[in-house]
Amino acid sequence: MTFKSKMVLIPSALLISLLSFVAGTKYETQIKNVLINSNKQSAVLQLPKQAKVQRIIDGDTVELQNGTILRYAGITAPEISEPFAEESTKKNKRLVEGKTITLEYDSYTSDKFNRILAYAIIDGKNVSLELVKTGLAKVVIYQKRKTLIYQDQLLKAQSEAQKKKLGIWGQ
Repeated sequence: MTFKSKMVLIPSALLISLLSFVAGTKYETQIKNVLINSNKQSAVLQLPKQAKVQRIIDGDTVELQNGTILRYAGITAPEISEPFAEESTKKNKRLVEGKTITLEYDSYTSDKFNRILAYAIIDGKNVSLELVKTGLAKVVIYQKRKTLIYQDQLLKAQSEAQKKKLGIWGQ
């Protein structure tokens, strides 16, 4: 008996652990593609419109009450060891911790770490935009990807923060 196509269900954790054994081979790329695509599919099925923020992880990432990790779309904030990481995290905390946010999705709804990507809107304000305005986050634009829905506003806010030497731009 010959099968033209075989479908096997393998837990993501097993695939992740296999990556170190297949590093540098053609299988590494194949496994990464499977993980990225499966993460997108599972995340897409669970995209809340509103959610309560349970915990602040850092300047651009929060945990929602249901345990889902949300990474803000269109920006990156300083990492823990970088200058202004603490200020960015505190600003994010003041804006959203314990509050119910509205989530607005762009073209890309998840990343390779199975976090959802969205704009958090609180009291009519886009949190990504607020962080960029204060110089506590940078705009992230990937080549060969669709234009972000808030790209123009984010870039304008970043330019103004740079001119005023706010936050990360004042170093």
